[in-house]
Amino acid sequence: MSDPQKYTMTLSLNVLRHLGIGLYSNVPAVLSELVANSWDADAARVEISVDTKEGVIEVKDTGCGMTRGDINERFLKVGYQRREEGDVTDSGRAVMGRKGIGKLSAFSIAQLVEVHTIRDGQKHAFRMDRNAIESRIKGKENNDYHPEHINPETADLQHGTRLVLRGLNRDLSRTVSYLRQRLARRFSIIGSEHSFEVTVNGEHITPRDRGFHNKLEFLWYFGEHGEAMSSTAGFLKKKKKIKSVITVLEGGEVEQTQEVSGWIGTVDKPETLDEVNNAIVLMARGKLVHEDLLPEFKEAGVYADYVLGEINADFLDTDEEDIITSGRQSVKEDAPRYMAVIDFVGETLKTVKNEWTGLRKEQSKTRALAYPTIKEWYDGLGPDRKKTAERLFGKIESLRLRDTNTIKELYRSSILAFEKLALKDMLSALDTLETEESFDALVQLISGIDEIEAVHYYEVAKGRLAVISEFAEMRENDLEKVLQRHIFNHLWLLHPSWERAASNSRIEQTVQNEFGKINARLSQKEKKGRIDIRYRTAAGKHIIVELKKYDRTVRVETLLVQLRKYRDALHKCLRTRYPEEPTHIEVITILGSPPTPADKPRENEQLLRQIGARYVTYDQLVLEAERSYERLY
Repeated sequence: MSDPQKYTMTLSLNVLRHLGIGLYSNVPAVLSELVANSWDADAARVEISVDTKEGVIEVKDTGCGMTRGDINERFLKVGYQRREEGDVTDSGRAVMGRKGIGKLSAFSIAQLVEVHTIRDGQKHAFRMDRNAIESRIKGKENNDYHPEHINPETADLQHGTRLVLRGLNRDLSRTVSYLRQRLARRFSIIGSEHSFEVTVNGEHITPRDRGFHNKLEFLWYFGEHGEAMSSTAGFLKKKKKIKSVITVLEGGEVEQTQEVSGWIGTVDKPETLDEVNNAIVLMARGKLVHEDLLPEFKEAGVYADYVLGEINADFLDTDEEDIITSGRQSVKEDAPRYMAVIDFVGETLKTVKNEWTGLRKEQSKTRALAYPTIKEWYDGLGPDRKKTAERLFGKIESLRLRDTNTIKELYRSSILAFEKLALKDMLSALDTLETEESFDALVQLISGIDEIEAVHYYEVAKGRLAVISEFAEMRENDLEKVLQRHIFNHLWLLHPSWERAASNSRIEQTVQNEFGKINARLSQKEKKGRIDIRYRTAAGKHIIVELKKYDRTVRVETLLVQLRKYRDALHKCLRTRYPEEPTHIEVITILGSPPTPADKPRENEQLLRQIGARYVTYDQLVLEAERSYERLY
């Protein structure tokens, strides 16, 4: 007869209350932790099977497996310090695991988790139930949880470990293709080069599943990973190698130099990127540790909508102080090692920004002739007129417009101007005058593009100044009313690159209905503390903006609970009703004063960041808006 308490999970209430079983928010993040465990187990192959009909996910590897002692002392021990036994595996791999909480990630998406494993010819199997674990966490007398023993012969397992996740609370309708891409982007060690194969429903994941290789137009690369990208990217127009050594400062003194590896690239048009691609990810030990560095720089330039990249910095994840957050998807922002990486990326982005316009201009002819009607028009021109047309293409490209339809319209209008205004009176002159002066006269007629750009920028700036001017000399509580009138249609107040707010009426109606259900459950105190909450889209993101009363203070824990409800409602809506929509969600709350405890601003920001949220105060928002345009006053 089997022993019902054959296995024991050791729980720390303090750890679990701080971290929570729901630390991971999506299927790719959860499976990334399980794949990382397989890497640490020296598996050569990981097979992920997704049964969308039954709602079951299976992860099977060819790793070293576990003995009964390994199960109790390592796998089931929450907080087990993997690296105390060594920083590398038996085969020499750099260990990814650290805090011993990755196995809890499965319960973020599954009700039941079965574990089958074999080592030294001995098979073991057990089942864990999230409800039972949570019940134990709440208990006061005994912190131990005893998984249910199951017959190890129920699985045909010859080596390694097999995990089966059942009772999923996530929609799997688009998970198979989605998973391949997301897992490829979360690891840089998948592939034969590192003797680590990962398959999803029988198909191998390769670096090309990231979707970057054939989309990059210009590339700035550095180190080993950058060299690999520069040699495999399919349609690069230009590439440039830059330095890969950075300096880490500790206490104001030079601590050491470190190597970084990777690349920053741009694509030909913004719509090439989805909400995940338009990001610079940060890797350490072959695994993602920060999903996007771009927000650190608040880039307002048009080029920022074309940028993507990957930075590999193994020195971030060493035996020194652990600076990677509990969810292993972001890094402590005040750590000197992280700040050194940010400085490096910032300098690289400056190079990209300075060189990008010139590179785009060089490619203007190729880009213009990609439109069949423009090519047909251009092919019918004589040699001199072609030269002038190429100058026109360069001028149009220098405008760096985002929207394809706007670019097409500008080409159409410019060609009409070229034909009707420039050449109507000049053709006869060209027949007899073939001097540089006559050519310059023609060019001057179409050289107003720079002025057009200046006027366009002036009009945009003037409109923004008109909004900002309303903030001047406002009494504190009046800011609520002024911002409520402007914020939802002028999202550039929250981010300079969000030029215009938009909203899909179908999605908005569905989302507002979901929000209404949440609002109906608010207490009177919560209702009095809020002015408004609405949904908008901008720059490929789904945005929730909440305005709190200026004179109200709110604890960060309260904010986390409230904002998570709205984020989850929007995520559920997109996942179930609009599965083709990107699911990049940002939640912003506008407050009269920072959340309490006020003496822990960094910690508060980190907590909010983990759920994709941030706060800004009314005064801070107005001050930053005024500073952005103060030179135009």
